[in-house]
Amino acid sequence: MNGKVLFEDDIVMIYEKLPGEDSEKLAGSPVGRLDKPVGGLMLLAKDKSRVQSLSDSYDKQYLAVVSGHFEGDDVRGTMKDLLLHDRRKNKSFPVKRMRNGVRDAELIYEQVAYNAEKDLSLVTVRPITGRTHQIRVQFASRKHPLFGDGKYGSRHKGAIGLYAARLFFEHPVTGEEMDLGHEPFESSPWDLFSEEEIRQAVDLSLRP
Repeated sequence: MNGKVLFEDDIVMIYEKLPGEDSEKLAGSPVGRLDKPVGGLMLLAKDKSRVQSLSDSYDKQYLAVVSGHFEGDDVRGTMKDLLLHDRRKNKSFPVKRMRNGVRDAELIYEQVAYNAEKDLSLVTVRPITGRTHQIRVQFASRKHPLFGDGKYGSRHKGAIGLYAARLFFEHPVTGEEMDLGHEPFESSPWDLFSEEEIRQAVDLSLRP
């Protein structure tokens, strides 16, 4: 593992995955997964039998850097789509009707900051569902592709602007409500926003 261990006890580990690492090849049993180009926090169970109980209470928020900005009532909102994943192309597409292979997708987002010079927004995102490439395709389909996500239409070069920044779960032994947040790497595109803006985006909770 090339990233950092941020928390560890006899039951679980919180690991900061680097962009490019394969989440399926990490030590321990992942609760959830991250796309290979995406960095951020992952919850790993040391005993595979704990995965289901951890999954039942598990929640996650991301930071995203997206093209353009949101105005008025759209600064915070919900995105709902029907998504079809093409395994051959490893790409998801929004579709109009439910049919075989189509899954509903929903997320909540809130814009935290806007870099007018670069026309990029810093957004906190909480997925309600966990579909393949969900955040990437839902923002891209609304003309807000993620920074560096060429697969979904971004014209910016560099690391993808998506980071799993905060985890919530109930510890399976102690029953403690765990809430762990971490700021992303000090590199592009995160350095396009101030430390205060990044911290605000991490601290913002979109949970009910």
